[in-house]
Amino acid sequence: MKITNRTEFLTLLKGATFLASGGGGPFFVAKKIVETYFKDSDAFEINLINPDSLTEKEWVVMAAGMAQPSAGSALTPQAIIEPTVNAVNAMEKLIKELLSTQKDSRFENFEKFDALYPIEVGAMNVVIPLISAYLLNNNLSIVDGDTSGRSVPTIDLTTFAVSQPVMPNMATSAGDEYQFTTMSLKNYQDLGIAYSNLIGSGLIGIDTGLCLAPMHGDTLNDGNIVKGTLRDAYNIGKIFEEDIQSNEKILKIQNYLSNDAQTPRKMKHLCTGKVTDYFTQTENSTDLGYLTIETDDNRIFTILIQNENIIGQFDDETFVTVTGPDSIGYISTYDGSFDENNTYENVLISKKLSEGQDVYIHVIAIEAADVIKKNVKLMAGWNTAYKTSRYYGPYSNMLWKTT
Repeated sequence: MKITNRTEFLTLLKGATFLASGGGGPFFVAKKIVETYFKDSDAFEINLINPDSLTEKEWVVMAAGMAQPSAGSALTPQAIIEPTVNAVNAMEKLIKELLSTQKDSRFENFEKFDALYPIEVGAMNVVIPLISAYLLNNNLSIVDGDTSGRSVPTIDLTTFAVSQPVMPNMATSAGDEYQFTTMSLKNYQDLGIAYSNLIGSGLIGIDTGLCLAPMHGDTLNDGNIVKGTLRDAYNIGKIFEEDIQSNEKILKIQNYLSNDAQTPRKMKHLCTGKVTDYFTQTENSTDLGYLTIETDDNRIFTILIQNENIIGQFDDETFVTVTGPDSIGYISTYDGSFDENNTYENVLISKKLSEGQDVYIHVIAIEAADVIKKNVKLMAGWNTAYKTSRYYGPYSNMLWKTT
């Protein structure tokens, strides 16, 4: 698959926004980045490669940006993209000029990176590696997949965090004379906390480029990737753009994810209603809060937020309806083709509510990929995340056991 023009890029980002589970950055900011770097008439080529095609002779690395969600919308496109471009260059230089010369067996014969892979599905952490690969202009491709199948609040909830060494890692600022740091820590939970503190203090910029977990292509395929999520995002984006009713879109997306996705996943329509309340506050560089929906049948559905949506529950039921790593996404009740005003995630919902506008949405649950749910260490990490979101129960798979 190739992304060859601005229209295709924005289609991809619409679907990525839906799959992100409320977070992953707002579509309207990602759209601004695409429009900054590419004119409407520009023809370009960004290759999305099937991870199954990668071998031990090819090198891949995770490329992303990191910022407080509440602050990210105010950044310029250059301030968002430049740090990640710098991070990839710095990581490549670190491996080539230091680690490979020190006879580190992991990097024997390393010359350069062949592909970048996204840390998550979401508008921002899809647009960042794609444009970074284009700007680096070194025949870099993008792996069609990511390390979580959604957006996640912390690095330690990604597949590589439970299988790959923390070292080497790279956090980098913007600018020609950028600042950078690489940290020797015990685990990715500590690394995520350290990077969050660096960003919160502004020591390496409000937005920071991240480069993590370099590996051979065959290692990436060994349980380190949820396959096909970028293609899925693009095809869901195409459904978003169809001139049909929103209920028809739901059925078409559900059918696509169940039958045509490279990593098939179940999907359920939970409810439809009006957003009545939205609240977040930043604690330890994480946006924590909740969102409530009054449904069309006069029930209340509450979502607990930790940067992304983590828990969803109907207030008249004792059991939790959906828990991460399963996702909670939104589809506008608007009929017709969705533009940026109808591509919902938490930042856009908050923005509309603050402007006095009503927000009506369908609430959708998407089951996590097996590569996530069958990883015992990763699921233990999700149970820790629940407690941060003020939920002290276990993962619930009840939703996927009922008809």
